[in-house]
Amino acid sequence: MHYNVETFLELALSQKKNRSKQHLWYILTVKMKDQTFEIKVGDLLNQVAVDELVFENKKTTLIPNLTENWISGKIRLSWIDDENVLVEIEELSCELNETCDYCNKEFKRKIEIHWYSSRFTLNKDEINYANDEVLFFIDEKTATINIEELIYQAIELETPFVLYCPDCVKTHENLTEDEEIEEADLQEWQWWNITFHK
Repeated sequence: MHYNVETFLELALSQKKNRSKQHLWYILTVKMKDQTFEIKVGDLLNQVAVDELVFENKKTTLIPNLTENWISGKIRLSWIDDENVLVEIEELSCELNETCDYCNKEFKRKIEIHWYSSRFTLNKDEINYANDEVLFFIDEKTATINIEELIYQAIELETPFVLYCPDCVKTHENLTEDEEIEEADLQEWQWWNITFHK
């Protein structure tokens, strides 16, 4: 079966509704390898099953500005068929070291994610049919998935176009839309008129 975005979203919603019927599912115990984001899903592919996995203080090199609290969260893995697993981030939290785009002050930004999901598949050819769906692959030899890239993408989606520190957020809350546009134009003008000295 090939999945398009609409089919995948319907599937994700149906999985969330089925949580009240968990007695119909086998509950598996999966583990994440130490210091990595790899999870064995071989048993999950062989039967109608579901599992939840909690992790704490996991580090990733994909996000170099993580604070030393690293990443903690809870994910849910659900059987789709013998080639596909649905992975849902139910909770995820971390803290990032950032620099304000307005005043250049360094600050810490907290991230809280309460739902993000994607599908992992054994079918290497399905990328041609995925349309806009973000698809990840199951390692056929080891029957494992690596959710590091999934977590990275979920966190990246929480990054605003312009980063403001808490003080600058308060300053910009009272600006009208026209004032925000005028200020953005001014910042752009100042950027293009920088004089570099030897």
